[in-house]
Order: sequence, then C-alpha cells, then structure tokens
Amino acid sequence: MKKHAHSFLFLLMLSMLLLLTACGGSTEEATSGEAEPVDEPTEVDEEVEEEEAVTELFEIKQITSWFPQVENAGQYYAAMEGFYEEAGLEMTTEPGGPQVSSISIVSSGSAQIGMAQADQVLYAINEGIPLVAFFANFQKTPQGIMFHADQPIETYDDLADGYEIYTAAGAGYWEFLVSQFEIEADQNRVYTGDSSAFVSNEKAASQMYVTSEPFYLAEQGVETGHLLIADSGYSPYGDVLFTTKAFMEEHPEVIQAYVDAITKGWEAFKEDPAKVYDYIIELEPEKTVDQMEYATEQMQELVFGGDAEENGVGYMSTERWEELIGQLVELGLLDSEIPAEDVFTTEFLN
Repeated sequence: MKKHAHSFLFLLMLSMLLLLTACGGSTEEATSGEAEPVDEPTEVDEEVEEEEAVTELFEIKQITSWFPQVENAGQYYAAMEGFYEEAGLEMTTEPGGPQVSSISIVSSGSAQIGMAQADQVLYAINEGIPLVAFFANFQKTPQGIMFHADQPIETYDDLADGYEIYTAAGAGYWEFLVSQFEIEADQNRVYTGDSSAFVSNEKAASQMYVTSEPFYLAEQGVETGHLLIADSGYSPYGDVLFTTKAFMEEHPEVIQAYVDAITKGWEAFKEDPAKVYDYIIELEPEKTVDQMEYATEQMQELVFGGDAEENGVGYMSTERWEELIGQLVELGLLDSEIPAEDVFTTEFLN
C-alpha cells in the first residue's frame, strides 16, 4: 500500500511538472514571437501632414520701384494667382514712389526684398551697404530721354543744341551722357516728376520711362520722340531685385521660393498679359487698360529679349555687371572696382 502511494505521488508530481512546463512554453512563445504589425501611415495621413506644412507660410515684404504698374507684372501676377502662397510665402507688397527708398527700407530690415536700377544698387554697395542682386525684371532699362516730336533730334549729340534736359538728381546716366556726347553739364535741370515744364518748352528734353510718359503726353496731345539710355552705351539692368547678404545667407530657400514665384508670374504674363490689368487697376485706380496695353507692347523686348531669350527671364551676366562697374569707376561715381561676384548671383534663377 505504501509502495502504491509513493508511485501515485510520483506520477502526480510528474504531471504537475509537465503541466507547468507546457504553460511556460506557451508563455515564452507568446512573448518571444513577432510583435503585432503597426499601422503604416496612409496617403490620406501624408496629405494632411503636407497641407499642415504648406499653411506655415514665411512672412516676407517687398518694396517695388514705383506705384502699382504693369512694369512689375511678374510680381503682381504672382500675387493675383497665388504663386507666392504655392511657394510657401506670405507676401506683403508695398509700392515705391518719388519719396520711397527701397534700398534704405531693405537695408534697415523693414523689408526683405527691394527693387532699384542696377547702378543704384552699386552706389549703395559702394557706401558699405551689403546688398546683393538676384533677378532683373528688365534686360534693357526702359529709361530714356524724350523730346518734342517736331525737334530735329536723332542722336544724343543733337541734344547739345541748346536743350534744357531734365533728369533726376545724381542720375548716373547723365554723367555718362555728358562724358560721351557733346552735351554740357549746365544743360541739366532737376526732374521733379512734373512734365509741365517740358510741355511748355519746345527746347526741353526730359527723362522718361518708354512704357509711361510718352503715352500720357500723347493723351494730352503732346507727341514725343525718345532715345533710350541703353542705346547710349550705358545699359544697367532695370528694376533689379535685391536683398541683404545676411538675409540671403540665412534664408536661401526663401529667395529661391520668391524667384520661383515671380518667374512663374512673368511667364504667365507673357502668355496672357491682359489677365493682370484689372488686378493692377484695383491697386491703382488711375491706371487704364489702354495705358497697360501700350506698356505691355513696349516691354516685350525689354523683359523677354536679349539674354533672357536664351537664359530665361531675370537673367544677369557677369560681363554686363563688370562693364557697368567699370563705367561708374571711370565717371568717379564708385570709389573703386567692386568684384561682380560680390554684387549679384544667378544661383536662384531657373
């Protein structure tokens, strides 16, 4: 009896041991097996993330060269069509004017992007303001000298015959004209933006934008002829876009986004210029469709011609900058030669 009891007890203990071993094995298999799969992000989740990223726009301000006008169509087209937002920018555009210095505003940090003539940018750099140009709206500046259509003027030398010539104070092209042609320095008169002195004097000539003043004077019955500054041998890029070197170094992606947006704006304008007219009139009610149609016709070669035909809108070359720098040094308007690579860049151009 005692022998059977011992056998029973042994079998009971062996059964319990086997049962515990089986349970332990099951637990080990459960813990050491593969983890349950984690849900992968779906396309919908990725789209939501992308939309949230796009809404975080970089706030930026630009100052144009003048009141709202079709001459800055690339910038206004980009605003009208939402190209700035597509590029990740929340853009504020403030107009320039006779009392507005985009160079002072940008250099002070009150705006990030400005617009000026290429020689004006060089004057600022010469004064120690660290600017850099990255896009040129005009391959050929629209600046010129206009005169009454009945005057016998075919070249700049013809203006030496007793004409009073109105130009902005300190204009680099005036110094060049005096140095290269028979024009005398004492023929110069200060241009104030008022054309009444020109209209009343047949022997007057005046600075102008070929896209603007000739049209408005024709509406008043005053017919004009003109000579473009670029045809004199002095040819700065017109309405150059610039920023500070510090901002460009800190935010190259912002400058790239801006260039992408305005390039798209200029290309859209080339395809359908009339689409932006009403938008500009909303900003500047004195503008008319007739005037903008006239300006658009005058602008085609100035914006899309020259080097832009091969290299795209906004293009600038080292040769053009070096030539302008050399002319300004020779005229005494720059203290010394400035390396072109310190003045402009094409790294953001498409």
